[in-house]
Amino acid sequence: MANEIHINEYKSKDDLFINCSNAILTEMNKSISSNNGCNVLLSGGSTPEPLYELFAKNENLVSKVQWGLVDERFIETTSDYSNEKMIRRALGNQARVVGMVSDEINYENNLLEVNKRYKSFVDKTEISILGMGGDGHFASLFPGDESREKVLDSNEKAIFNSTAPSFPERRVTCSFQMIVESKSIYLIITGKSKKDVLLNSELNLPIHKLLAKRNDIKIYYAD
Repeated sequence: MANEIHINEYKSKDDLFINCSNAILTEMNKSISSNNGCNVLLSGGSTPEPLYELFAKNENLVSKVQWGLVDERFIETTSDYSNEKMIRRALGNQARVVGMVSDEINYENNLLEVNKRYKSFVDKTEISILGMGGDGHFASLFPGDESREKVLDSNEKAIFNSTAPSFPERRVTCSFQMIVESKSIYLIITGKSKKDVLLNSELNLPIHKLLAKRNDIKIYYAD
């Protein structure tokens, strides 16, 4: 597996984010020029926030993109755990962000609503930007018990509820197939321990299933 994966390695996180930002902005520009729009799915967590802040410097471009989330914690959008809150803060007011939590009380009703709201992303996503956990998960597609594997193994293009091994446990996520069918996939990894997980295909974690399906994932790495 190590010989089959091409990793763009950088000496610092700053270099990683600058180079990754330039590549993604170029691709978004091309999509907007040819398709009059661009659907982009973003990951949450603390790692990619500097990347989104670089996007925000291109206000005119950012306003033309429709932004969605790869996954979300089922929690109030005002919470510090909310991916949407971080993304809106990083991209600025000019960004059109389609959130994943509209009904903060009813988990199942929220799922019905988000599948309606994300129809355009299900139909066509130009770019998905992913991170990876130390357990090899991406989005909210986790290894583990039967319920988690069931979400991971589904071939349906849709939004699912899923369960995380840590708080907040209830999650909302794009399906594996939905991410696989993105036109382009960018994977951002920081830290040697995560790189070691990525390169060890014998672990057979969710990230390895994704790499087996898409050998053209653009991987950006820094210690």
